[in-house]
Amino acid sequence: MKKMMKMMKPIAAVTIGMAIVATSAACSSGSGSTGSTTAAPAKQEAAAPQPAAAENKDEKGAAPAESYTLMFGHAQTETHPYQECFQQWADAVAEKTNGGLTIDLYASNTLGSEEDIINSFKDSDTNWGYNTDFARLGTYVPELAMFNLPYFVETMDDIQAVKDLDMVKEWISKLESENDIKVVSLNLVQGYRNVVAGKPVTKPEDLKGLTLRCPNTEIWRAAVSSLGCSVQGMGRGDIYNNLVNKVIDGYEDVYPCVVSESYYEIKNVNVISETHNILLLNPVVVDAGWFNSLPAEYQTALIETCDQACNDCSDKMLGEFTENAKQKCIDEGMTVIDNSEIDIDAFREAAKASYEQLGLTDTYREIMEALGK
Repeated sequence: MKKMMKMMKPIAAVTIGMAIVATSAACSSGSGSTGSTTAAPAKQEAAAPQPAAAENKDEKGAAPAESYTLMFGHAQTETHPYQECFQQWADAVAEKTNGGLTIDLYASNTLGSEEDIINSFKDSDTNWGYNTDFARLGTYVPELAMFNLPYFVETMDDIQAVKDLDMVKEWISKLESENDIKVVSLNLVQGYRNVVAGKPVTKPEDLKGLTLRCPNTEIWRAAVSSLGCSVQGMGRGDIYNNLVNKVIDGYEDVYPCVVSESYYEIKNVNVISETHNILLLNPVVVDAGWFNSLPAEYQTALIETCDQACNDCSDKMLGEFTENAKQKCIDEGMTVIDNSEIDIDAFREAAKASYEQLGLTDTYREIMEALGK
C-alpha cells in the first residue's frame, strides 16, 4: 500500500457565527477500525473528536460489538461551512448507528493530499474518504467531467434529475468497479461561479481579448476557455499578484472566494458578472472496498446522513453565505452585473465547445435529451 504522510490529529468542529465570517475562509484552493486494514494515526495528546450522539449509547442500548471509523479529509479550513457540514454528518451517522460508525474529520488537507488519498483507494481497502470535484473524478471516468463543465447542471433539481439517469448511474458504478471510488453524495455544492473582470461581461464577445485564470487542468481549461476568453492555468495562491500585475485580466469564482481572498481590493478587476457558468459540485467519496465491508445498515446510514448534511449546507451556500459575500463585495466598491442582464443562452451555446474539446458532445446531447432540454 502506498505510504501516506503521517496523519495529523482530527480537527474538532468549529461553531460558525456570522455567515460572512464562516465564508471568509471558503477557498483556502478517524482511527483505524475493526473493519479496516488501515493503521490508526499516531496518538496525540488530545483525544480524537467523538460525535455528540455517541455519548448517549447507554440510553439506546449497548454499543455494537464491532465498530468502524471513517477518516475524512477536505481542503477547506476549520471555519469553512464545509467543516460544519461534515460535523453534522459525523454526529448524525454516530447517532443512527449507536456509535458503531464514527467519522473523524481532517480539515486543510491534514489527512494527506486529495490526489494521494483517492489514488490509494485502488491499492488497498483504506478507511479514508475525501471531498473532491468532478475535474478529478473525470480523469477516472471521462464522462463525469461534464459535471465540471459550463451549464451542465444549473439547479439543485437538475442535479437530482441527472443523478437519476441510468447512464449516469452506470458512470458512478464504473467509478466504483474500476477505480474503487464510492460516491457517497452528489448533493454538496459550493455555489455559482461568475466571471470577474475589469468591465461588464454580458455575452461571450465581451471576453474576446481577455485572459482569465483557471485551475491548471485540461478539464478546467476547456471549461473556462469555452466562455470566449483565453486562459492561463495557475494555483489559487498566484491569482492575487497576477491580477495586480495585470498578467491576467480576470478570473471566474464563487462569491465567498472573492471575499476570502480579498480580491475586492484589486480595483482594476472589480466587476462581477453573474454568468453562473458552473454550479460547482463537490462530491463526497470514500474507499469502495472499505464501504462494502460495512454492515448494510451502516452503508445506508452513511449515505442518508451525508445527503442530508450536504443538502443543508448547499442551501446555505446558495443562500445566506453567497448573499452576505455578495453584499461585502458591493460594500467594498465592486460592481455587480445581475444574472438577469447576462445573455445566458449565448454563453450556453459557446460552452458547447468545452464538450467538443473533451470528446463529450454526443454524450452531452444524450443527457440533455433525457432531461427534456
